[in-house]
Amino acid sequence: MVARRKAVRRITAEKKECLNRLSAILYNFLPLSANSKKAVTYNSIFAESKIAHYLDGQANKSLALQRGMERLFRYHKKLPKNIIRKIVPAAIQYRNHKRKPIKPNEIAELSECLFNLGIDMNDELANIKLDSTLPIVTVPPDELKAKLRSHALTQEIGGEPLELFDNGHFNEAVRKAFEIFEDIVKDRAGIEKYGKDLMGNAFSGEKNLDMVSIEPENRQSFMDGYKHLAMGSMAAVRNIFSHGDEKNRSPEECFELLLFANWLFRYLDIKEDAEEA
Repeated sequence: MVARRKAVRRITAEKKECLNRLSAILYNFLPLSANSKKAVTYNSIFAESKIAHYLDGQANKSLALQRGMERLFRYHKKLPKNIIRKIVPAAIQYRNHKRKPIKPNEIAELSECLFNLGIDMNDELANIKLDSTLPIVTVPPDELKAKLRSHALTQEIGGEPLELFDNGHFNEAVRKAFEIFEDIVKDRAGIEKYGKDLMGNAFSGEKNLDMVSIEPENRQSFMDGYKHLAMGSMAAVRNIFSHGDEKNRSPEECFELLLFANWLFRYLDIKEDAEEA
């Protein structure tokens, strides 16, 4: 029979209330358990310190964590700090993965609650660097390729740009898409200009745009907006991706840019080309 550990702290009603608050804060930091053995959870963190049994005996996960934190605080002098030091970095990574980054006010609440329990980690927790920007979801390239192939693509994007993207030439796919866009606009407008100047002149009015699906009262706004988007695409995409030294962009970004090009093509007045074909 295992000897009962001697308590090192007395749990008063005030401390009990504070521990309950601590558990409520931490409950949103990490899961209690997970199917994957590689996942960092409260079970895995407690197990490393051979106190996983502190979390047993409660079917409700919130109550299990509450009970576990109470036992940790009652029976261990230094271990609570070590456990918190494991929880916080794991929680930052976990919440980033969930696209809900840990916020400074959550760390501040944790710090205050610990201090009220006699555990001073104020300076240590205040020095933690948090990035509150929403992480970009990374999608496997093969999944992006399948999504692009299944999308309703114009014939311009569904040709060489799609083939390049499908073969893993992501930057080249974007470059080719916007070069084709520039060439078609130039041919349609009959203007010997390039880039932003070409777009500014080509879309100075309703000409060169297929306005059938745009309500008459919205056409002026649409024309102005389309012109500036087309001009911006030349400066921010076509020019940059045409540079041989431009770094490889992520498949996600190139996927998004190809869909943007696809949208631009949808409103070009190129019906005559289709009829000739």
